[in-house]
Amino acid sequence: MTKYIIIFLILIAALAGLMVYVGDDATLTLTSSALSGFLAFPRTEVTWQFVILMSAAGLIAIIGVWSIFLWFWRLPRRLKSGVGMRRRNRAIDAMEDALIAGAEGNVDKARKASAKVRELTGSTDLGRIISATAAEAAGDQDEAMTHYTDMLESLKTRPTGQRGIAQIKLATGDIPGAIEASREAFNYNSRARWAFDTLFKSLVADFQWGEARSVLDQGRSARHVSSDVAKRRRAVLKAAEADQAMDGGDRALALELSRSALKDAPDFAPAAAIAAYEFKHNGAQKKAAALLESAWAAGPHPALSVAYLDLYPGEAVKTRRKRIERLVELAPDHRESKLLLIEHQLKADQAVEAWSSLSPILEEGQPSARLCLLAAEAERQLGNAKDARLWTDRAATAPKELTWSDLDPEGPGFNYQPQDWRRLVFTFGDKGVLIHPRSGREDMMRRPASVPDPIDHHDDNEGDAPDGDGLSDHDADDEISV
Repeated sequence: MTKYIIIFLILIAALAGLMVYVGDDATLTLTSSALSGFLAFPRTEVTWQFVILMSAAGLIAIIGVWSIFLWFWRLPRRLKSGVGMRRRNRAIDAMEDALIAGAEGNVDKARKASAKVRELTGSTDLGRIISATAAEAAGDQDEAMTHYTDMLESLKTRPTGQRGIAQIKLATGDIPGAIEASREAFNYNSRARWAFDTLFKSLVADFQWGEARSVLDQGRSARHVSSDVAKRRRAVLKAAEADQAMDGGDRALALELSRSALKDAPDFAPAAAIAAYEFKHNGAQKKAAALLESAWAAGPHPALSVAYLDLYPGEAVKTRRKRIERLVELAPDHRESKLLLIEHQLKADQAVEAWSSLSPILEEGQPSARLCLLAAEAERQLGNAKDARLWTDRAATAPKELTWSDLDPEGPGFNYQPQDWRRLVFTFGDKGVLIHPRSGREDMMRRPASVPDPIDHHDDNEGDAPDGDGLSDHDADDEISV
């Protein structure tokens, strides 16, 4: 408004200046050649100041009349707009009430507010979205499902309806229904991240390992997951499928899949354990040993050392010591390699060497129960019974460290159930962490390769490996790479 006043004042000033410049001496003479009629008027003289003033007044009058006309012309629209604005504000308030009521769990209030939204907006699609959102927030899955199903009728809200249906079905345990809804959406638009996530999770939950791998590959192409995550997830899925094939008697497929899994994730110990078990079952201990050595070099794990030493049960102490030393040399700076060597030294009554290696690890931080027990064994062998008891007592309250000792003595090591593989798809796949699936269960417990039994002293030259396999006979044609 201020700018219009300023413009008006500038025009008045310009007009005044013009009138001063013209002065009151200059006149304008008006004559008419008409002899009769309204155009006939006598000779008239007026000053130019008067002409300028009247012209300005006339212009202002025209602008004023035009403004009044426009005001009346636009009045109905303004009245309608005002009513619409009030209706719009009421609709916004109703949407707010519906969502807040849903978040509070007030189902009745959310339902009433959602109905009011539909009435005020006149938009069926918006009404369904608000109603479904409020119902889901209030925990009324049935009503939310009804609204999501109604959304399928409109092309505009069909993807939203599919997403809501798939997520509700997945949350309520209707896995086939979640797969159907998310698959349809993913096939229609592979760029939809929610469709990929829901479909993949549903397939994994339904133990459809092969189909989940196919969807994972599509998701990787659409850049829904990074390359590293996709590889780790794929490794777990292949290992799970290998385990399934092994249970079904298809050992060739189990070996193929487990070795393929190691190509995606060389440090995935369960896949190495399955492949080694299959090689051992086929009498190819050398290939199994080479595979486990490669896996240990990629990522040392207690289960790998168990599987490695299980390849040749009953072999001489000297031979086994060389095997352990070979394994340690593949990753000498890794914590598991150091602990494996310490445990072997304790088994061989080399307490001084064991304590020398263990001391730096104990000083790294609060020792776990596993480390306390190793320290207790070292002190016992050194003849320090009192210190041994102190370490044993400390182990009772120290943080627990999984030793992965609940391994299957007769099977491929990990003996995972389908639900364990399902969990590993995300724990190892997304974070690269091999979380123990059976932690806390009352399953069979078996000590790891380290200190497996009471120390048994054999003559260093006693016996060879059962099949004559020595430590220097990894022939070139028996070596494998994963």
